Amino acid sequence: MEINKYPENYFEHYMVSFSGIGQSPDKEGFEKLARLYIDIEGLDTFSELIKEIQLINVNNDRSYFESVINNFEIKGLDINKLKEMAEVAIVVFEKSLH
Repeated sequence: MEINKYPENYFEHYMVSFSGIGQSPDKEGFEKLARLYIDIEGLDTFSELIKEIQLINVNNDRSYFESVINNFEIKGLDINKLKEMAEVAIVVFEKSLH
C-alpha cells in the first residue's frame, strides 16, 4: 500500500489547471499559469503549492514527477519541463512577495 507523500495534491491540482488553460509548455506558459493560479486560488494556496514543490525537491522525488507526467499526458511535457514549471512557480511566488 503506497502512502501519498503529498496528501493535499497541490501540484496535481496545478497540473489540472495547466492542462485546462491551453498554454504551451515553456517558460512563458508556465509564468501565465502561475499568475492565473494566484488570481484564482489566492496567494495562500499558491504558497502551499510552493511548499509542496519544495518538499518534492528536497525529497528528490523524480518518481513523483514521472507519475504526474504519466497521469496527465500533456503533449510536450517531460520531466525537465515539469521541473522548469516548478522552478518558474517558485520564481513567480518570490516576485509576488515583493
